[in-house]
Amino acid sequence: MIRKKVVTNLEACRALWDKFMVRRNVTDLWEFRDCFQKHFKNAPHFILLEDEQGVPGFLPLSYLKDKEKYVLFPGETWNGKTWLERTQLCMRTSDILGDLLDAAPERTHLRYLECDESALIPHLELDEIGYLFHPPEIGFDMKNYFQRFVWKKLKAIKKEIEAMLAPGCSWHINCLTDYDTMVDMSLTTFGKSSYFYDSRFTEGFRDVLRFLSRNGWLRMISLEIGGKTVAVDMAAVYQGTYVVLLGSTDPEFRGVAKAMNMQHLEFACEQRLSRVDFLCGDFHWKKLWHLDPQPLYKYVSPALKTEETTVEEISSETDYVHPLSETGVAAH
Repeated sequence: MIRKKVVTNLEACRALWDKFMVRRNVTDLWEFRDCFQKHFKNAPHFILLEDEQGVPGFLPLSYLKDKEKYVLFPGETWNGKTWLERTQLCMRTSDILGDLLDAAPERTHLRYLECDESALIPHLELDEIGYLFHPPEIGFDMKNYFQRFVWKKLKAIKKEIEAMLAPGCSWHINCLTDYDTMVDMSLTTFGKSSYFYDSRFTEGFRDVLRFLSRNGWLRMISLEIGGKTVAVDMAAVYQGTYVVLLGSTDPEFRGVAKAMNMQHLEFACEQRLSRVDFLCGDFHWKKLWHLDPQPLYKYVSPALKTEETTVEEISSETDYVHPLSETGVAAH
């Protein structure tokens, strides 16, 4: 018989996380997520399923008091939705998935779940599409990657990049003070629609920046043209995966995102990394650059389904510009 246990003490929750979470992505690390917990301060609500053999399932949740719902820990939200992607559902075997989701509180909304399609059940629905680049598939050779493009399109992209990278430009790697430049560019361009309009997000990612830097996993790229920093991207390299987390560009330098994207892809090939994760967000450029789509899934408890559907219908009727849609990199 399966028994349910709820843990709410933060230190006890950390012990459970460290014991049961498989660390495949940098966001699977407690230290990464704790960067946001320190600023959002949502109440943890970790669910443990137990049986005679041990723990068949583990579901780490946070309670959002203002939204009156449960989401995946640490409940870092922007525009009303959690941000971090590729969260795993910890299970002994895939057949426990139904029991694990049934154990969630009545008002639960889980996003960006990375699941094996063979393990899908009616509880899960398609959320968004993540976009990946796999250097091993092209033999770590950009010439092979370029064969995916129509020649005229590739020529236009290369020409735009070459014009952007005229004499006088320079690249900077891991200049930590460029984080503030990235924040300022986003706020200047998007104002209240920027992630960084929420100081909790700004300071949470600042802590992520420091954490990645301390461990040698940070790759922050900055492009300077004519003495002015015009683009900054923040990425992480962890266990062969390169994740482009955030980015901002100067709106006066349109097209600079193409140069940034090419830098990411070339770096991944040079370092012989297994994949580059450009995260979700169905921006047109991701399809034009022939990245590999991968579906991520969501779970919306029955009590929230009607409410969430109503909100999505209202949102679809309003014009909205994503706060990082012009950078070429960011998610959601």
